[in-house]
Amino acid sequence: MADTNFLQQARCLHLTPEKVHVERFQEESGFFDPKDIVQVKYELLRSCEVEGSDVASACMRFGFSRTTYYKVYEAFIQGGIPSLMGRPRGRPQPIKLNEIVLGYLIAEKAMNPKLSASKMVTDLMNRYNVQISVRMIQHVWQHYGVSKKS
Repeated sequence: MADTNFLQQARCLHLTPEKVHVERFQEESGFFDPKDIVQVKYELLRSCEVEGSDVASACMRFGFSRTTYYKVYEAFIQGGIPSLMGRPRGRPQPIKLNEIVLGYLIAEKAMNPKLSASKMVTDLMNRYNVQISVRMIQHVWQHYGVSKKS
């Protein structure tokens, strides 16, 4: 069985392994690990697609809903085994706020302290074809110290 910390870092930790009621995952061999979400999902798919189990009963034994089964199936068809891993939660960074746009935002406010965020929204749209909210612009200015908190 794999180390829980390793599985968590690899985004492969099954948060509810106690819901897996499949004999091979209960054996002491250590090969089938109910804490390994990739292995559990793969075996769920294999159970239905290779062994011919019906989806509803397989989902009950593996501790998943049928909706989850179909999402897992579709993900597997599209992306193979790597798609069975967990994904990091949340957006890693603001998509539109790249280094160039960020630098422009800060520089413009530093050169013109009276510049309004609503004016900057229009300017960013015209110049970089990105739409950033007034609140996000205010937040950036406050964060980088070019504007006082209002």
